[in-house]
Amino acid sequence: MDISRLSAHAQDDLRRRSLFLRSGDTPKSVEIRVDDGSRDGFVIGWVRQEPHAFRPRSLAWQAYARHAMNDPDYWRRRVEGRYAEYGGGGEESVESAIREVLYAASYGDVLAARERETGGNGTYVGTIDERQAQWLGSLDEPKGMTHLGGGRIRFTGTAAAYFRGGPQSGPYIDATHLLHLDPLDEPYQLTRER
Repeated sequence: MDISRLSAHAQDDLRRRSLFLRSGDTPKSVEIRVDDGSRDGFVIGWVRQEPHAFRPRSLAWQAYARHAMNDPDYWRRRVEGRYAEYGGGGEESVESAIREVLYAASYGDVLAARERETGGNGTYVGTIDERQAQWLGSLDEPKGMTHLGGGRIRFTGTAAAYFRGGPQSGPYIDATHLLHLDPLDEPYQLTRER
């Protein structure tokens, strides 16, 4: 599917997450992939036009997203993950279904594995709300987040990769190094230290 058929907002969402679209296994399906350094990217989900769950003789776009965060090894290595339908009876537009995939898919383990494979050793630092910085610094997973005091937080490259692959329903870091903690709040800018 040509990304230019989507709204400017949807195109921006995909770019900010380093995501791209590919035709799926049927003419009425689209895969959402993340740039993981491989030639084809990694499938984080797909949307497919199928019979509507509640309206006989109608079609809807169903969203299927990768769910991996509940795997006990998610924070240590790349895991198999499972793909499951997300949402209710389907969406009226392909764009709405793609948005559902972004809201639900988790693929931080894929990006963190790539970070470890390439020897990425950069760090990212930013100033955020003090309570949020304390909270992030106190989390057991992912490893590599340090509260520096005064609302300053540092992420190792691997910790940042986990957040880059987090679902939009939770905290995530986009490709421009903006830390999104709450969809109702403005994101915080992180700066790469090295």
